Amino acid sequence: MECGYVSHVQTNGTKTALLQPWGSHPLSTTILSVNYFTWRTRLKISVVTASFNYSRFIVKALESVLAQVKDSASLEVEHIVVDGASTDGTPAQLAEWEKRVNAVELSEAGARYTFRWVSEPDKGQTDAINKGLRMATGDVVCWLNADEYYLPGALDKVAAAFGKNQKIDFIYGEPLYVDLEDKPIRVKRDHPFSGFVLLWYGCYIASCCSFWRRRILDDGVFLDDTYKVVMDGEYWVRIMKLGYRFKFLPTTIAAFTWHDTNISTVYNDKRLEESTKIKMLYAPMVFSSSIARKYIRKAMRFTAIQWRRLLVVLRLIFRPLDKHAGVGGRGK
Repeated sequence: MECGYVSHVQTNGTKTALLQPWGSHPLSTTILSVNYFTWRTRLKISVVTASFNYSRFIVKALESVLAQVKDSASLEVEHIVVDGASTDGTPAQLAEWEKRVNAVELSEAGARYTFRWVSEPDKGQTDAINKGLRMATGDVVCWLNADEYYLPGALDKVAAAFGKNQKIDFIYGEPLYVDLEDKPIRVKRDHPFSGFVLLWYGCYIASCCSFWRRRILDDGVFLDDTYKVVMDGEYWVRIMKLGYRFKFLPTTIAAFTWHDTNISTVYNDKRLEESTKIKMLYAPMVFSSSIARKYIRKAMRFTAIQWRRLLVVLRLIFRPLDKHAGVGGRGK
């Protein structure tokens, strides 16, 4: 196993404590200021990135996370990369990034940025994300895939939204679709939260634009690793059913790169299978063997599609567009 850890701490003369976090996981220990726990007022966001043989994308994702801190006056970010023992040079890139941030970048970002990584075999993307979430120490957690990246100022907007909405558990924004050359395709416009659309239309909330409070993890709610493609959709529905509160942030948060190895594209049949499984699990009465209910399911799906379209139109009418509005595009 290969692993690395970076933490730049400014104690300012305060007493320090040596901790052994993350259970028995063989990561480096962290020295933190004792007053970190009692006096820290800024929001800390933990970003988890699962990676496997995505060396052509990973550096862009790393740079975008660090840039969030360097461009902010108060944001604190922890970036955890969980690599599945890649063979395309990704571990070497992560080791090089560790050296870079330790030697240069942290002089600018200070103690507000930490980076740690691990490269070892896992059971797939969902397992890797869960592993990273269990390592996370932030007030808010999220995951950013290796072929995605945050847009400038995105996490500041997310932190501000959580600060203004203390009772909200989950916040999501909108993704910008880009091609392999980083050229914008369109912004996928979304709308205020609708549990009906989430269940019957499908997973309209982009994982790269989703953030939730760590109290959800503290309650033992993690991804279901039996899902390999629509693990995010099942997680969002389960969180909704458990009573956690969602809020839509009408701004573009991250870029999603379209390419020929996107999981949802490569495993489209599996995506459809898992999407049906979610409906069967969370709306079992509608998925009984009755022929009549077959038509009810079709009607529910059709209604959800039309309702989503209406919600997107209303969002465009009543919510101001951000600077990426010129890219265009309607809800998927």
